[in-house]
Amino acid sequence: MSTAVKDIAREMLALAQEITRKKSPEGALGQVLKGYLERRIKECEEEISKFENKYGMPFEDYKEMLGERVTLSYEHEKDYMDWGASVIEYRFLKEEKNKLDYYGY
Repeated sequence: MSTAVKDIAREMLALAQEITRKKSPEGALGQVLKGYLERRIKECEEEISKFENKYGMPFEDYKEMLGERVTLSYEHEKDYMDWGASVIEYRFLKEEKNKLDYYGY
């Protein structure tokens, strides 16, 4: 790792400690990451909810019906891609948050 990258990392950790008022760099970084994950999870939940309200069903049902009871159209395929991406991201972010929770952050 270059000296410049190490300096930036130290400055970022110091900033995290300052804004969270945590003494340990690990505690500060954990709190910052947890806040970020919680915000992104909420955004994914809102996006997923928007599609569930639009189609009146959860993603898995929509996926099964696409091309059968839900016609194939640009809008439906785009919604499928966006909705699916939100579901995947939501699951990933929840797993990462659970790791932080496990380690007590």
